[in-house]
Amino acid sequence: MMESTSKDLSKNRGRIIREAVNTFKTASYFQGRGQPAEGLAGTVSEGLMDLLEEGESRDYQTVKLYMEWLYNLIRKEGKKIDTTMDFLDTFEQIVTRHLPNKEDADVDVFFEMAREIVQRRHNELLR
Repeated sequence: MMESTSKDLSKNRGRIIREAVNTFKTASYFQGRGQPAEGLAGTVSEGLMDLLEEGESRDYQTVKLYMEWLYNLIRKEGKKIDTTMDFLDTFEQIVTRHLPNKEDADVDVFFEMAREIVQRRHNELLR
């Protein structure tokens, strides 16, 4: 990841997480999970930011495990993928809104990888 992207993500981390929590705290997929939906939205957002920022947790296997967990959390009982993809699209928009470079390649690559992992997991479950 480019150093400037990493610095911008770190600098804006709190704002990104707060906006994500405000956006997702009423989402049905975060309701009724044994903790306040706002807390779960915050935990998910912090986890995504940990993966998005440069660090040891950015390896493919960790991202894959997290995306599969996120997909399972959001999809609940249905076999739909749209809700998870919409979540990732919205989270990416929130992140890029807080970056000086709105077309950041590192952010694009991360979210594209996340979508591919979710799509692959979805296809596995349909078999």
